[in-house]
Amino acid sequence: MTGPLSAAQLAGLGSGHGDAATVAVLRGGQLGRRRLLTVAAARACRGEPLLGQSLELLTRAEQADPAAVAAVLAHPPVTGWARAALDGSTGPAYLAALAATAATRAGLTFTLTLPRPADGVLPLPTVGAATGLPADGPVRLRGEGGTLRIDAAQDDGVRIEAGGGRLLDAGVGGMGWLPVRRMRPFDAVEVLIDDQDPWRGCYHRPSAPRLDDVSAARLHRLTAEAGQWLRCHLPAHADALAGLLRTLVPLRPPPSGNPVSATSRDALGAIALSVPADAQTLALLLVHEVQHTKLGALLDLVPLHGAGGPARYRAPWRLDPRPVGALLQGAYAHLGVTEVWRCRRHEGTAAAFEYAYWREQTIRAVRQLADAAELTEAGRSFVADMATTLRGWRDPVDGAVEAAVRDVADAGAMRWGLANLAPDPDEVERLTRAWRQGVPPDAGRSVSTVVPAAARPALTMGSGPEGAVRHRLLGSGGPPGSSPSDQAYAAGKREDALAGYRRRVAADCGDVDAWVGLALSAHHTGQPAAARALTSRPELVRALSHTLPDADPLALAAWLAQPSAR
Repeated sequence: MTGPLSAAQLAGLGSGHGDAATVAVLRGGQLGRRRLLTVAAARACRGEPLLGQSLELLTRAEQADPAAVAAVLAHPPVTGWARAALDGSTGPAYLAALAATAATRAGLTFTLTLPRPADGVLPLPTVGAATGLPADGPVRLRGEGGTLRIDAAQDDGVRIEAGGGRLLDAGVGGMGWLPVRRMRPFDAVEVLIDDQDPWRGCYHRPSAPRLDDVSAARLHRLTAEAGQWLRCHLPAHADALAGLLRTLVPLRPPPSGNPVSATSRDALGAIALSVPADAQTLALLLVHEVQHTKLGALLDLVPLHGAGGPARYRAPWRLDPRPVGALLQGAYAHLGVTEVWRCRRHEGTAAAFEYAYWREQTIRAVRQLADAAELTEAGRSFVADMATTLRGWRDPVDGAVEAAVRDVADAGAMRWGLANLAPDPDEVERLTRAWRQGVPPDAGRSVSTVVPAAARPALTMGSGPEGAVRHRLLGSGGPPGSSPSDQAYAAGKREDALAGYRRRVAADCGDVDAWVGLALSAHHTGQPAAARALTSRPELVRALSHTLPDADPLALAAWLAQPSAR
């Protein structure tokens, strides 16, 4: 079942894009969801004196100008406020501000009285925020002819134009006005820089305070340049952003200084990000996050997988196990990331590496999804369409790049297995006996168990042999502190590297870098069976090495790879 979408529209989304009509369905679904949540949240605030007035005003605005109400309810933080109100953790003041904004946009005449906010700042969603409200007394909102006057105590207040947040006049008191900044990076569609809404903070990093004028102008410029690049090179993603993006939420940059971005199912239509250094990086972040936005909006309309489920899948870009929904989200986002790098693959070795790397990792993620029992019929069709798109992206890259990508991808799989998989103790005991008896391993082996684990950081490519290979490929030498065996491997001295990794594993069976190096070196020194076992079941080889400390790990791996053990 595809709900309000046709099979062709679902297939278009699964391929990575979705046409304008499909995006319009997703946008309409989100607006309908926010309407229902707003009504439910208002009912949860029953008993509040302000509630009835706000609902009545919002209803009048809807009757007078439905588009005005839609423009306000499309504001992404509305969902977060509604959820909090349903939980009983907030009251109707935000709803009153929404109603006042919508009614002013609709040109209604009204008066609404709100309690003074504790911090002296009154946000008006999509418009701006009044600051410096007096310490005592209520706040009066008076709408007339598309303008809104905000008064408090003896202050003469401010008068603003609700559609654009423009200050029309200010009284002689201490109240100030901070308008929402606006831009149009995708044709005529208005996008707001949301750096003051109280419900904007629903991401893995804290939101930034209001940007200064220079920083806001820089974000405006970069977004315009990113929009132009996408319109020229990836118009389908530019169209998706034009249809779904409503706000950019600045985030505090991480200590590393690397750009970060995020979306939230509680604020679809918003993309949160730290301001990157250049427009092409911003374009990459926007595509990554609009993929999440499309999939989140789709999941509100069409179930692609069962709810919940254990965290047992490997997302190739993370070290922790993920449930099927998180793997699907990551794979769909990286389908877009891969397409961006596909456009840029001719820019140099680094861009070619990024393209080949994300293509390979996304293929591996989609391959897992194709076998996921939790997918619905629609979900299986969606994943099949993703796979079809990836099969079409077989653009050749330099052989050295392909080899480096294979090393990095295989190393990531090994690191995940060593971190998260526990072999069956009975299996380890049985295989230990078989090894000591000199007989082939039994064909009926068990599957390792995924050990529940807390969230871990994203997988990096900075250490071990794969880190040394990547650094050498990109002309930056070896990573700081790389071992002699890692340096030998990256330099193509595979026999020397293999000897070094053998020594390291013998000295410390918990040396993850050494196990990775052992597998990669075995692949290049004529030991494919051992390399295959080490890459596919590193946790089992390591467990057997614990119980058989005198055995050669490569011989153990080759033994496990015998046909009877597959």
